[in-house]
Formats: sequence, structure tokens, C-alpha cells
Amino acid sequence: MSFEYFIANKILKSKEKGIKVSRPILRISLISVALTIIVNLITLAVVHGFQSEIRNKIVGFNAPIFLMKAGNDNIYEADVLKEQQNIIEDIEKIDGVKNTSPVLYKPALLRSDKFEDTLEHNGKSEILLKQEVNGVVLKGINESYPIDFLKSILVEGSVPSFGSDKNEVLISKKLCEQLHFKVEDEIAIFFVKNRSLMQRFKIKGIFETGIEKLDQQIVFSPLKKVQELSDFADLNKGKTNFVSGFEIQITDWNSLEETGEELKNLVELVPNENGTLLQTKSILDSENDIFSWLGFLDTNVLIIITLMILIGIVNIGSVLLVMIVVRSNFIGVMKALGASNWSIRKIFLMQTAFLIFKAMVIGNIIGLGLCFLQYHFQWIQLDANIYYLSHVPIKLTVLHVVFINAITFVTCVLSLLIPSYVISRISPATSIKFN
Repeated sequence: MSFEYFIANKILKSKEKGIKVSRPILRISLISVALTIIVNLITLAVVHGFQSEIRNKIVGFNAPIFLMKAGNDNIYEADVLKEQQNIIEDIEKIDGVKNTSPVLYKPALLRSDKFEDTLEHNGKSEILLKQEVNGVVLKGINESYPIDFLKSILVEGSVPSFGSDKNEVLISKKLCEQLHFKVEDEIAIFFVKNRSLMQRFKIKGIFETGIEKLDQQIVFSPLKKVQELSDFADLNKGKTNFVSGFEIQITDWNSLEETGEELKNLVELVPNENGTLLQTKSILDSENDIFSWLGFLDTNVLIIITLMILIGIVNIGSVLLVMIVVRSNFIGVMKALGASNWSIRKIFLMQTAFLIFKAMVIGNIIGLGLCFLQYHFQWIQLDANIYYLSHVPIKLTVLHVVFINAITFVTCVLSLLIPSYVISRISPATSIKFN
């Protein structure tokens, strides 16, 4: 054990009057360090939660990469392709590609059954029969689609059997509330197929993402059924093996650009076996507005973390200066006994480092506790129309906690080297005489 550590430990345990005088200043500074940890932990947890939740839901609905006919820009309105494509086998061999899944989009109208509604007019109540109509996009998928994602957002009922051609749908909770439907009800869906066409589908399950754009727009149904309801069956001698394109799932989100570039080089500018040119479209392009917003959040996090650490540095620096002033006599005695300036500085740095560590422990307990409560009870709610989510999401990893604590502790301790230089300016004769 070094003598600097021994002395620093003894001073911290002492109850000397001078320390009691400076205790209010010391407490305020330590509170600022604790708040630095609390704010930074919550900021990182919330922002990372936002990015992760929204990204997973957007990617779950549209996949990171979409393969479609060249010349199309909107995946919902893309020209159809044959479901059998030789290039798919080559795509699935690429490192980073998890699987591919054919999808078909078909615009449709949902109509509710008639229901009673009360209209107030001139102080009188009048009962009216009403029907609600909503425009949606029917998304046809088969058993190769990532069903685990659909199960994760399921709130009632079950996921339909997408390998069949049954009239079944998976619909959002929001649409069910608007149209007054529940699980196992039959819903009228209208299509345009040379002429108006209506079929009734059974609601097998209800999902909820909290993202208004998705809940209000997408309805899942078996691919075979959506193919039967599309115009191209009449134009191609009854053949229905056409799709809007293929969703390509990847193993690692961080490799999206690299995998996307490799896919682009493989499929673009080379006609397939039918003489059709293909193209790939990244979700970063098709959902550019959302991902640009998510990327901007990283800048906000960096600004907040930097400002909070600077506040902690200023406050803990004031603690060190107060401790030096209060113990100027001690510094003079140590110098008179032959201690070097650096040894005395180490004593004060050890004391301050211990106080920083103590404040950080308190900050971690409070910060992680608040994150835990929000994660499990979702007390803080949001407007899904603005934020795409119904509550503040929380996602915090061990790496995030270690990063915040390490950068706070190291930065604060290193920043104390400059104010501790004041010790070298104190004269033993003056400080002892002053006492």
C-alpha cells in the first residue's frame, strides 16, 4: 500500500471541522456528477431504444433490402415479377443474407358492418346506421416470411397459415377499433380487378406496432390468395405465380451497406432468364425520412453526453480546489516533511476519485432503476402519430453502461490534473503560518 493511498484514506474518514465547513459545496458537486450519470444513462437508453424499436418494426414489415423489377421506385406499386427466379439461389449464397421471401402488394378497401351511432342536433339525439371504410395495402406473404416477427407484435388471436389460400388476414388493432371488428369476425374487402370485386376474409389475428404508418396501412394475407385476386391472372392465361418482388433479410444490420452493394453488383444490369432487368432497393432509401431522423438522434446524444460531462468536470474541479484550500496547512506540513508536489497531488486526486466513484454508484442506481421501471411499466406514454411509438422505449446494454461510466470517470479524473497544480504553488512556511 502506497503512503499516498494510506493518507488519502485516513483523510476521507476524518471528521475535521474544515471538511464540515466545505461539505455543502462538496455535496452539490457530487450531486452534479450523479446527475451526469443519470441523464447520460437515460439519454442513451431512450435513444437506443427508439432506434432499435422503430428500426426492427420497419425492417420487420419491409425487410432491409427489396428485389424488384428495374425502373420502379415504390415497392408498393412495383411491376410484377414471376415468383420463380433463378437469381434467388445465388442471392441466398451470399454471406450476410439470411433468407428471401416473395411478397405481393394489392391495394384494397376495408368496409365495416353497419353499426348504430348517435347524432346530436338542436338538442335532440338521432340514431343513425353507419359504415366505415378504410383504404389499405394487402400484403401477400408465404411461410418463408419471418413469422417470428409477426408473433412478436401479435396482441390477440393467432398468425394465419400463410402457406394456404384461405381467406384469412392479420390486421392491426387500430383498424379493428376503427371498423368495430374483433378476432374471428368476417370483414368485407373490396378489390379492383377489371371490375369491382368483394370478398369476405376472417380475422385470425390482431397485431399492434404503435407505428401509425404501419398499423393504418398494412394487412397481411396468404400470398396465394392475393395472387388470385390480382389482375395479372386474367392477363396471363390464369397463371398466378407473380409477385411484387422479394424481401431479403440479412444477418447483421451493421453490414447492410456492404451486403446491399454485393447484391446490387449481382442482380443489376444483367437480364434474368426471362429477359427482365432487376434492381435492389435498400430500406434506407425507401424509408429515408424515418432513418434520417433516427440518425440525427445520435448527434443529440453526443451533445447531451458532452454537456453533462463538462458540467461534472466543472463541479468536481471546484470540489478539489475547496479541499486544497481547506487543507492548505496539511499541504505545508507534508512539504516540510519532504513530500513531493506530485505525491501530495496524488493524495488529493485519490480523494476526489473516490468521491467521483461514490457519486457514480448513486447515479447508476437511480439511472438504471428509472430505466428498469420504464421498461417494465411503460409509465411515460407518447403520441404515436408524432413519435411512431406509443411509449418511451428503453434499451440499454452492459456495454453502454460501461461506456458511460468509464468515459465519465476517466474524463473527470484527468481533468483534475490541472487544478491540482495549485498545490505546487503553496509555500510550506506561508500555509503553516496561515493556520
